[in-house]
Amino acid sequence: MIQVLKTLQDVELATQALQSRGLPTHLTVEKNWDQWLLAQCLDHSDRHCPIIDLGCGDYCTLEFLAALGFQQLHGIDLTIHQPVGDRPYQLYQGDLTATPFSDQTFDCAVSISVIEHGVDLKQFFQETYRILKSNGLLFITTDYWQEKIQIDPSIKPFGLSWSIFSFVEVQAAIALAQQQGFRLLSDSQIAPCKERTVDWHGQQYTFIAIGLVKPDS
Repeated sequence: MIQVLKTLQDVELATQALQSRGLPTHLTVEKNWDQWLLAQCLDHSDRHCPIIDLGCGDYCTLEFLAALGFQQLHGIDLTIHQPVGDRPYQLYQGDLTATPFSDQTFDCAVSISVIEHGVDLKQFFQETYRILKSNGLLFITTDYWQEKIQIDPSIKPFGLSWSIFSFVEVQAAIALAQQQGFRLLSDSQIAPCKERTVDWHGQQYTFIAIGLVKPDS
């Protein structure tokens, strides 16, 4: 599965779909597209299946997964700020490319708007493949524009490096994932970009989502 966020209307439709189901919407409205796509990918998943959020940040994705009814939620990030009160997920401080989890722990791994911040993709795919069960899903979204957009290296959101993936770089990332054993959730091409739906740190671009599966061995 490869999906490109094409228009602002797609964002509006995703927002309406979330609202119609009584699901939480994101403070960054464009990310409603990510969340609605994730909800659709997990629509038929067992609500007791273990899920890991790789690069869980401010826990928005974990909160969203909890709202979907999932009960075995885990998140890992380099920096963890313990939330106040009880939360329906477990948090771990650490490197998402070298996690403390046992082999074949999770049915699903989610990484939303993470890999553009200096993640070593080969190590990322190796580690995620290791901790996923057979037939496990890896759902990724990242910043995207078909032509390369150069980012001033002095711009460091969250204190991290930042890049916007190009068409060629997405193809290379998928090839890396396939070398580690993943396959695309469904065969698909990368659709052409239409609108620059996102404006952040002076750059205009869009989002891309990639669904990968660890085949049954």
